[in-house]
Amino acid sequence: MPQKLSAMRYIKNNRRRIAVLIVSLALCFVAIYLTQFLLSSTEETSRSLLVDNMRKIQFISLAGSSLGIDVEHLSDEEINAEYEEKIDALAQRLGAYDGVKKVYYAPVLYVDFQLIVGSVGIEIPLLPGEELPAMLEYFDAELSDGRLPESPGEIVLDSASMKNNGYQIGDYINEQDYGRKYRVVGILRCRSYFGCGIPVDGWTWNQQLVVLSEIDDLSAVLREEGVVVRENYDTVADYVNGEKVLKEEVTEVIGGSVKIVYIGISVLLLISLTLVYMVYLRDRHNEWCLYCSIGFSRKELYLSILRELLFVFASGLLLGGVVIVVSVIVLKYSLLEPQGLRCRFFYPQTLSEIVCLYGFLFGVLQIPVRWGLFRIRTIDVMDDELY
Repeated sequence: MPQKLSAMRYIKNNRRRIAVLIVSLALCFVAIYLTQFLLSSTEETSRSLLVDNMRKIQFISLAGSSLGIDVEHLSDEEINAEYEEKIDALAQRLGAYDGVKKVYYAPVLYVDFQLIVGSVGIEIPLLPGEELPAMLEYFDAELSDGRLPESPGEIVLDSASMKNNGYQIGDYINEQDYGRKYRVVGILRCRSYFGCGIPVDGWTWNQQLVVLSEIDDLSAVLREEGVVVRENYDTVADYVNGEKVLKEEVTEVIGGSVKIVYIGISVLLLISLTLVYMVYLRDRHNEWCLYCSIGFSRKELYLSILRELLFVFASGLLLGGVVIVVSVIVLKYSLLEPQGLRCRFFYPQTLSEIVCLYGFLFGVLQIPVRWGLFRIRTIDVMDDELY
């Protein structure tokens, strides 16, 4: 009675071939997961900037016509006067809503934040100096270095934004846009991407309603106040709008990019792995013929090959998992955190997609295996070519 075929015996005697297959599968795992990890850092950081921040602070920019001002028949001076009157009245009405802590009509400065893919702007409200301590308290922000703004044209920024832009205390921000008007004088320690400062005297550019509230949909509140927000004229940066922008401009774009990479890697791996495995099976054809000739059945051969494949795929997943754990930790602390970017380690959907891919590849490889076993005859065909 022949002994049971041992898959591990062949694996031990063919370490180099098995190692190539294992490494190929592991690299596929690593490439797909790290692509998701790096691109998703853009989504995680954008979520904090576009959504999480908007649960504390919102920005409203309205055109004069949206406030009912006859911009076609009034002079610029009359338009400006009526606009300020109406915007002040709107600010007072908004301040009376539940959940609204304070409403300012103030200039807003933008600081660029570079992501792995693209960039986004951080809104920096410019307020009177006496308002800044209350603003920092509202954001649970503490001064970690430098000092608070004391004079017009000074701002403070959170540490992540400072890292991302390579700023140091004393640097001027966005010099090409603002003519060296705003200088960083302090660094904040806080969970949010945040900054604030004092406007330059006479600065009237980009004034907006700055609302400190927990209201998710300010557009709905504005409609109650008789202001219809028009997409091409007005801007309301709140939680609802942030979710919309995040989905349309970040999540869907990144999801599409990851899918392209995933499909590309899958196709290349499928082709290369199938070709390599076909050569691998061809080299073993004589061995199988010999086993059949001494009494082993095709079923026993097939089960032995399945055990080999299971070992290869399980080892590929294990090796890939180890490499990924090390890689994401190294990338976080050497690449992402020094740039002020945020990330998360665990992506269950990506892991499930990788497992499905492995299952698909495992199934595809059954085709050359079954074909090779079908070609087995007896000892007299051991020298025949499989293909």
